[in-house]
Amino acid sequence: LVVCANAFAQTLSKGPWMHLEVLEKSDDPGTVKVNLPVSMVDVALNMVKDQKIKEGRLKLDHQDFSVAEMRQLWDELKKAGNAEFVTVEKKDETVRISRQGDFVLVKVSHTGNAEKVDIKMPVGVVDALLSGPGEELNLKAAIAAMKEKNIGDILTVNETHTQVRLWID
Repeated sequence: LVVCANAFAQTLSKGPWMHLEVLEKSDDPGTVKVNLPVSMVDVALNMVKDQKIKEGRLKLDHQDFSVAEMRQLWDELKKAGNAEFVTVEKKDETVRISRQGDFVLVKVSHTGNAEKVDIKMPVGVVDALLSGPGEELNLKAAIAAMKEKNIGDILTVNETHTQVRLWID
């Protein structure tokens, strides 16, 4: 039994890991830390019992635009190469969506405070996510694409009362 447990632990430690950390800064502060091998996230998708998630694919319903339209938009954005695609500047908020090398970047910041959101998603992961059929996002393919790269930070959110960090190493 000990040999099996050690072999299982060594198998898990060989691949990349996904980490999620949520820090709450409120009257009742708390911390949540989740550390899982990316391969375990993939296996967990098979266990989900939800009508919208089947076989590792997420079915989107009632959106303002279809997954097919997202695929068309994504294909055109990839052809454009490195560029800043969207910039929204308001009195108290700035939003930027761009592509730099192998990454799509989304940055949202508020000038009145330190609140900001940073998303750094590899192009290959977006390709994999949009590879599902019909109105489905292929979560399993996106997880598989994440296993291939040492991505680092994917998402950071800094708000007044909450900090979130998602990364892969």
